[in-house]
Formats: sequence, structure tokens, C-alpha cells
Amino acid sequence: MNQEDIKVKSLYKTLKVLECFTSKTPELGVTEIGNALGLYKSNVHNLISTLEAAGYVEKNPLNSKYRLTNKMLEFSYVVTSQLSYQDVVYQVMKRLTDELGEMMYFGVPHGKYVLYMFNAYPKTYDHNYPIRSIMGERAPMYCTSLGKAMLSTMAEDEIRERINMEKERFTPFTLMEDDLIVEEVMKSKERGYALDNVEHETNVRCVGVPIFGRGGELIGGLSISGASHNFDDEKVERYASVLIDAAYEIKRRL
Repeated sequence: MNQEDIKVKSLYKTLKVLECFTSKTPELGVTEIGNALGLYKSNVHNLISTLEAAGYVEKNPLNSKYRLTNKMLEFSYVVTSQLSYQDVVYQVMKRLTDELGEMMYFGVPHGKYVLYMFNAYPKTYDHNYPIRSIMGERAPMYCTSLGKAMLSTMAEDEIRERINMEKERFTPFTLMEDDLIVEEVMKSKERGYALDNVEHETNVRCVGVPIFGRGGELIGGLSISGASHNFDDEKVERYASVLIDAAYEIKRRL
């Protein structure tokens, strides 16, 4: 193996270390990272030391575990600043969330996941259910309204590829079988919107639609979330209609 190949592999491993840090595992020790990536502790220590020296991670003095620094936020700001559609999408979201009194989310496809870009919530927000810290957070496509909405724009073989993963049962209502998920996605395609019936978060119901650019390309998805006890089928139908109109408005304004 030449020196160039060694450098590339080392860089790849370093980036995989960064990917270990998630909202569920915000702090990790060297052993935990090694187990997750199948690397020796000495190898992980070298990689994490490089990231620490560059300012991307820091050690928590209370437990000696590592966590990402605010420097990582700079990348999210760069990404969102380059999105030509972000202002249009957020303007529509903010107007609707104030009118409806519900949370709204915007996300983009990211492999087998939805990558949440930003959200909007009304001044009269009901704090009886949690606000997700969404910028840069991922969620599986198979159990979210945004994910299923975006999947509904794809061919069945691509749908199956994107849901082919080790699935987590987030709630008792999470669909785990691929055939059932595909069937639900096909229903979403027929009706023009997708549902998350308390599949990803307890007591939270969501309805989502795909968002297209002016050229017809998929750019992401838009969803409305609410406490399930106050999110009946009648409200789902009404919100779905609002979202479909919003998707058309966004496409027209881009």
C-alpha cells in the first residue's frame, strides 16, 4: 500500500469517527468508538487526537469522553446558506405554523435517512410534547412522514433499498416489515401525502408531503407534527391539503 492510499484510508476512518456522534450518543469514549467501528483503541486514540487538535472534538473533563464542538455548526451554516430554496421554504413554514398552531419540519433525503434542516413552531406552541433539536439530526425514512413522503416519489426497488437496514422499534406502532412499509409508501403515493401514526415518537403524529423544485426534482419534504390526542383523522386531512398547497407554492416561487 502506497503512502497516498494510507492517507486516504486514515482520512476515511477519521470521518467515520465523526459520524459516531449522534443525538443519541453525543459523548463517546475511545472504547465505544472502537467497538462501533471495529478499530483498535490505539488507532481510535490517534484519530480522535487529530480531531481534538483540529478543534472538532473536545474531552469532557467529568467523564473523559469526547463530544463534538461548536465548530461543527459552521458546516451546517455553510450548507444551509447555500440552499437557494431555504428562504422560500421557511417563509411558507413560518406563516403556516402561526396559522395552524402546530410544529413544522423541513428535511432532505440523506441515504436511508431524513436529514432535518430546520423547523418552525408557533408562538402559542403546546409544550406537552417535545421539540426535536432538528438541525443536522437524522431519522430513518421508514418510520417518519417526511421519509415516507420522499420515498413515495421513488421506484419500488429504490424504496426497498432505502428501507433495507437494521430497524429500530421506536414505538409499539413502528412498522418493521419491508413489505408493510412499501405498502404504506404506495398508499402515500396514491393520496399525495404520508403519515407517521405514532411510529417514530411516542404520542406524536405527523403528516408530510414531498417538495419539488421548479424542474420537478425532489428537494425534500415538509411535515406538520402534533400531539396524537389532538391530531385526529379530520385534522390530518385538513393539514394534508394545506401541505399539498404549500408544496405547490414553494415550487412556483423557486
